Amino acid sequence: MFYCPPSDIRVSVDVGCKSHQVAVGLSSGEVLDEFSISHQPEGFRTFFAKLEQLELQYQCPIRVAMEGYNGYARPLDSMVLARGWQLYNINNLKLARFKEIFPGAAKTDVIDARRGLELFQLQDHLPMAKGVLQVVAETPRENRMLKRFSRRRRRLVNERVRVLNNFQSDLQAICPSLSALTGDAGNLWFLRLLTSTDDLRKLQRMQMKTLRKIPGIGAKYADQILRWQKQAQFSAETEWVGEMIQEDAGRILELTRSRPLSRDGGLG
Repeated sequence: MFYCPPSDIRVSVDVGCKSHQVAVGLSSGEVLDEFSISHQPEGFRTFFAKLEQLELQYQCPIRVAMEGYNGYARPLDSMVLARGWQLYNINNLKLARFKEIFPGAAKTDVIDARRGLELFQLQDHLPMAKGVLQVVAETPRENRMLKRFSRRRRRLVNERVRVLNNFQSDLQAICPSLSALTGDAGNLWFLRLLTSTDDLRKLQRMQMKTLRKIPGIGAKYADQILRWQKQAQFSAETEWVGEMIQEDAGRILELTRSRPLSRDGGLG
C-alpha cells in the first residue's frame, strides 16, 4: 500500500483565560492528540513537549492556529513564533460566519479546537474558509515595544480624563471661584497649588512668600491668588470633599508626569 507522508502537523488551540484546549492533527486529516493545558509555565512546557515529540517523529513542520490571538493567547503565541513555527490567527468574525453556514455540534472547547483542524483542511478547497485562518508574522522588537507603550499611554490618558472630570466637578461644587482661577484645571501650577497644603481652606490665608515657593507660580499667578483670597468662600462639604479633590489633583499630577509636557506646562 502506497504511503503518503504528511506535509505538516496542524495544531488548533481554543484559547481560554485560564486554560487552553488543544487538538493536533496531520495534513491527511488524521487526529493525533487532544489535550488541555493550563495558562501557566507548566502548561506551556506540556504543550511544547508534546509537539516537539511529534515534530521529531514525523519530520515535518508545525503550523499552529489560535482563536484569541494577542489576547489571552499571550505569551503562548509569541513562544510559538520564537520556535519558528507558522502561527495563524483564527478570525472570530469570519469564523462566526463560517459556523452559520456550516453549523456543527453545540459549542464546547473540545469541539472548537477540532473545528480549527477542519479549517486547515478546508482552506485549500473552500474559498470561504481561506480568510478564517490569517498568517501572523513575527514583528520586530521595536514594533512590539511601541505597541505596548502606546497602549499604556492610551490607558493613562483615559484615566487622566476620567479623574480630571470628577476633580473639576467636585471643585466647582465646593468653591467655584477657586475653579475659576484657571482656564484649565489640569495646569501644573494649579494642581501643585491645591496639593501644597493639607486642607484646601488654608489656601485663603497663604501668603505671597509661600505662594512663590510653589513650582510654576510666579508673580502673575500669585497676585491672582491673593485677589481671590479676599472673596473666597468654601461650602460646608469642603470638610470631607476637599481631601478627595486633593487626592485627585495628586493623581492627575502623577499621570501628567507619565506623558510629554508642552512648553507651558500643560499636556502636549
